[in-house]
Amino acid sequence: MKKEYKLRHPVVSGLFYPDRGDALRKEIETYLERVDRDELLRTVSEQTGLDDPSSVQPLAVIAPHAGFMFSGPLQACSYILLERFQIETVVIIGPAHQTAFHGISLSKDDAYGTPLGEKAVDVDFAKKIIGSGDLFKHFENAHLGEHAVEVQVPFIQHVLPDAKIVPVLLGEQNMENAVSLKNAIVIAMKKTGRRTLVVASTDLSHYHSHVDAQTLDRTVIEAVRKLDPESLYKDIQDGRAEACGFGGILTVLHLARDQGKGKSAILRYTDSGESSGDRRRVVGYLSAVLY
Repeated sequence: MKKEYKLRHPVVSGLFYPDRGDALRKEIETYLERVDRDELLRTVSEQTGLDDPSSVQPLAVIAPHAGFMFSGPLQACSYILLERFQIETVVIIGPAHQTAFHGISLSKDDAYGTPLGEKAVDVDFAKKIIGSGDLFKHFENAHLGEHAVEVQVPFIQHVLPDAKIVPVLLGEQNMENAVSLKNAIVIAMKKTGRRTLVVASTDLSHYHSHVDAQTLDRTVIEAVRKLDPESLYKDIQDGRAEACGFGGILTVLHLARDQGKGKSAILRYTDSGESSGDRRRVVGYLSAVLY
């Protein structure tokens, strides 16, 4: 019997980003064109000590997942560093905003649809992660309405047209699950031999004043700079920091520290007040790269 092809349709097209392919493509191109890539590479070199970061494929990036008018400029900073690499698989880790569940959910769709077309899911890679233990499952309802993964897909389609994606949603965000996910990704990378990138899709603090948000978000930024998931998790638990997708950040910090070069760079930080003009209740946004 022939397998039914499953396409995940977009749910925030026309809300978070344009619902016409030509308009969406133009908007992404505009965000990328506004980034001074050479200056960004100098920033990476200064923070990491890498002589030529343009020749070193990042292991992971951190990117926000708001409407493109807010997060698009920061997503561009994360993704523009990937343009010249032959990345085959992009694992996108997001929090489950819409549906509560236990464990970690992998998409079983064959592709994600956006106004730019379809982006294939690396089903084999996803199956390798699911096979790593009972923690990894499939909760269809969690993926149907979730934007955290979806808003990363158009940038990946544009910058890495040949790469496949692996959508991952965290039902429970804690240190144990982050380490388990990191281990499962490493196993899948080794078993498939894919050139892999991991995206931690997250916003930072929510609905504080600009001044209070800066204090909370600076704590997250310092933990990313130092590759210190332990201090970040403690600060999150104690209310000294906020990030809706902190589980993904913990995962990529462990990944870079344990499997990579142990280096990171902060590319850009801002909050929603920069675009909206309202500094009373803002959301923090971070772009970062890890090697």
